[in-house]
Amino acid sequence: MNTQLRNQILWGALAGIVLSIVIYFVLGGKRDELVSVQASIDSLQKEVDKGFQLKANYEKLKDEVSKQEKRIDDLIKVMPSEQDRGEMPIRMKKLADNAGIDQSSFLLEAPIKTTYYTEYPVKFDFRSGYHSFGQFASLISGYEKIVNLTNIQFRRADTKSVFPATVSCRISAFVYNPVQPASTAEPVAKKEKTPGKEE
Repeated sequence: MNTQLRNQILWGALAGIVLSIVIYFVLGGKRDELVSVQASIDSLQKEVDKGFQLKANYEKLKDEVSKQEKRIDDLIKVMPSEQDRGEMPIRMKKLADNAGIDQSSFLLEAPIKTTYYTEYPVKFDFRSGYHSFGQFASLISGYEKIVNLTNIQFRRADTKSVFPATVSCRISAFVYNPVQPASTAEPVAKKEKTPGKEE
């Protein structure tokens, strides 16, 4: 190999090395930028995945909320209305007659208001047989509206009575109270006119 060719190869190799060094330093900033862009892409991908997950959860929750709303609507349908609870003493009298017991008195007690419903308790006194009162309780359990039978107290009746016991109990009707949304509107202040001053 002649000297001139060797020199050309050496100069070419040297030029290649110098060019590589220049490219390395020139593109060094671009490499850092590329790493930063890749990190941004990874971060955005995580956000996108999170968004898809939230959307999937939202669809499930929306479905669950819809089912719960239907359950609540079904429950509200079996809650007594204001008219139903007003008629409760008459209806209980009919059930008592069907069970063969005697309703001797009833007393409307103070309503108990809660967030979603108002309980209207009525204290009843009956003259009854034990088995007959059980039948009456069974008729109440089959009543088409939600009522609650509590505070049952039996007392042995006077031996002269046709009925072996007197029974006192409380029967409550639960009337749904729709929750009114809180008003967020601020009251508008009225602008007072100064006497003698035109607007």
